[in-house]
Parts: sequence; C-alpha cells; structure tokens
Amino acid sequence: MTGKNRLTLAIVAGEQSGENLAVDLVEAVTRRTGEPPDLVGVGGHRLGELGLESVFDPAEIAITGVSAVIATLPRLILRIQQTTRAIINARPDAVVFVDSPDFSHRVGQRVREALPDTPLIKYVAPTVWAWRPDRARKMGAAFDHVLAILPFEPEVMRQLSGPETHYVGHPLAIDPKLAAVWAERQQDGGRADRNRFRLVVLPGSRRGEVSSLLPDFEAAVDLLHERGNDIAIDIPTLPRLEREIRNRTASWRVAPRITTTPDEKLEAFRNADVALAASGTVVLELALAGVPVISCYRTDPLMKPFLSLITTWSAALPNIISDRPIVPEYINEMIRPGMLARRIEELVAEDSIAATLQRRGFADVRDIMMVDTPPGEKAAEIVLNAIGKMA
Repeated sequence: MTGKNRLTLAIVAGEQSGENLAVDLVEAVTRRTGEPPDLVGVGGHRLGELGLESVFDPAEIAITGVSAVIATLPRLILRIQQTTRAIINARPDAVVFVDSPDFSHRVGQRVREALPDTPLIKYVAPTVWAWRPDRARKMGAAFDHVLAILPFEPEVMRQLSGPETHYVGHPLAIDPKLAAVWAERQQDGGRADRNRFRLVVLPGSRRGEVSSLLPDFEAAVDLLHERGNDIAIDIPTLPRLEREIRNRTASWRVAPRITTTPDEKLEAFRNADVALAASGTVVLELALAGVPVISCYRTDPLMKPFLSLITTWSAALPNIISDRPIVPEYINEMIRPGMLARRIEELVAEDSIAATLQRRGFADVRDIMMVDTPPGEKAAEIVLNAIGKMA
C-alpha cells in the first residue's frame, strides 16, 4: 500500500478482448473494496468510462506478426518509455498487464527496477506452450503472478519455471448467451438435406488474415456450389473490417450475409451447420457453441524461417485443451480449396461420424473449462491478495 485509503491500479490493455477482462477485474475490485480504484495506464473507452486517461491509443500496441512489429518499432519504443514513466510516477498499489505480451514484458521489467515492491501481474499468459518457451522463465524478472485463461497453462508454466500461475477461467466458458446457443443446438433434431446447409465463414480479426484466407475460402465455396450444394453463407465480422470483406466477397458466386454485431454472430452460430474459420479464439467460441468447425492458419511470411521453433502440436485451442485432435486444421500450404470443400461435406453429411465426434469433444472442452467463480472475481481476489487488501 502507498499510505492512502483508495487503491491505485495501473492497467495496460492493448486489445478489446484484454480491455474487457480488465474492466471485469476493476469492477470486481470495486465490489470487494467498496470504492472504485484510481486508474492509470493504457486502455480504451470502456476503461475510460471507469476513470482511466490512457497514455495513448491502445490500438498502437494491438499488433501481431513480425512484419507489423518491424514497421512500427520506433513508435513502440516511445510508447514503452511513456507507459513506464506514467506508471512509475503514479506509484500504484499493483500493475496489471493484459495481453500484448512483448510490450507488457518490456514495460514490466522497467517498472520492476523502479518499483521493486509493487506487485506486477500478467493477465492472459503468453503462448509459451506454442512458441518461445524460454519466455516463461524470463517472465519472473517482470511479473509476480500470471492469471491464465486456459486450464492447461498453470502446469505448463510450472514445467517451464515461470511465475506462479492461476487459472481464473475464460470469459467464453461462462458466457450465458453462448451457453444458450449450446443448449439449443443440443436439442437440434438434425439436418433434413445434406446438400442444403448454412456455412459460417470467419476469416480472422486482422486484415492480414482476411486477405490471406478469403481467396481460398471463396474457392472452396465455389467447389461446393459446383457439386450441387445449396449453401447459405454468413460472415460475422468486426465493423472495422466490414468494408474490406464486402469488397473481397462482392464477386462470390454465393453471396454471403455479412454482419457486424455480437448478437448477429450468435444468431449465425445458432443456425450454422458448419464453420470455416481462421485459427484463433473464435474456434474455441465455435466449439463452446457446439458448431462443427474447420480451422485454418497461415503464418506471417517473415515467420516461415522460424517455424521449426514452434513447440505445439496444434494451433486449435479445443484440441490443446482436450489433448486430442477434435478440430481438423489446415496450415499454410495445406490450405487447399478442394480439401476444405471435402471436409465441409464430411461434417454436414447425414449422420456424420466426424460431426458427432466433434460435438462430443466440444462437450469435454466445456467441462474442462468450467469454473465456480467468474474470471473477473477470481482475478480481483488474486490482485487484492497480492497487495494485502482483501475485503
């Protein structure tokens, strides 16, 4: 504590998903302590509504891929310096870094040197189980605790000599709307016509993914159409990507329905027979909704020389969580329209064994991910324990 009654929390949240986690944490801290903490750091409009004046626009650190990092490196260095200075000047009771692992690590190291007695907490573990496992051990120089949102991560961090790690739960696993879609789909009586189906296409949340995957997805749809399949297509996306996706799908032989709201995405999941998706969190979301899915992943071209350093056997989160290959996945040169079309037809076939096995696997994933305490509440408990102010 810093000698004042009201807590000060420093928050660094780069992406919208991370900000949502941070908001739940701050609101839980408020409930437990009886008053809202003062906030400092980096975040978007939702944290702004809770009183955070962000050091800069968090979109500047919400980047992935070697190419994007290199292109913005001078500005990133400046933002690391500015964020570090703001946190040190505020002398917070604790610092919580959400997502943006490389940015957070660099800021955390600098804050640790200046404020050695301040708890530094990483919310969302970096993917040390997939890439650069040496990061786990190095994290000890910057963070006291890691709050994991995937159930296998505490054991991975322990094996790699990382900081103390707690599984607090994943927001998707307790999402009541997603659970409602799951329940409705379990009561589905099956499909009447194997040649008429609804396909959900999810080409990614970043422009690079969209431009890389949509041409192959279009070619797969063309093949399905040529084989006599009557397909309806939904493409749920983000508002910032809507124009690009509309432009790229304008010439599709099967015109997709493009939507941009969370409720429209859930409706697409509810009505889907199968999904074709870019690898990422959305594949887990589809699994928790009970939608049969095929996952595709194409690496950043600059990463190809380093593919041998990847240590995970799968990029699909349902596979890793269940420790078995539930979701079929295609990576780089394996992403071929003909293979995607055949696998889609397998999943929508009458009495499909492949779809049945997926659904059973998805039920196991739901069971493994369930928690008794909401993630924000559990995260708040750990943060407050770290600073000695449990209510």
